[in-house]
Amino acid sequence: MTIQLQIVLYALAGGAVLAVLLMMLRSKRLLRNLLLTTLSGVAALYAVNVVGLLTGTQLSINFLTLGVSAIGGAPGVVGLLLLDTLL
Repeated sequence: MTIQLQIVLYALAGGAVLAVLLMMLRSKRLLRNLLLTTLSGVAALYAVNVVGLLTGTQLSINFLTLGVSAIGGAPGVVGLLLLDTLL
């Protein structure tokens, strides 16, 4: 992967995280939204790995994937799957 592509991907990921956090801050229930997003993201990551036993597509569990799934929720896990498929 080239340096330019890495910079673009990191910028997009940072923008997505910033957008999610700003939307949570704008709502009056920050802690509840953060908790629900975290739970749905980790559950989606777990579901992908369970279904991945049948389909062959799995995501490794490490700090990066847990962080993306916790902050990004289910869309973050879908983004990880797309990145895994494309790269």
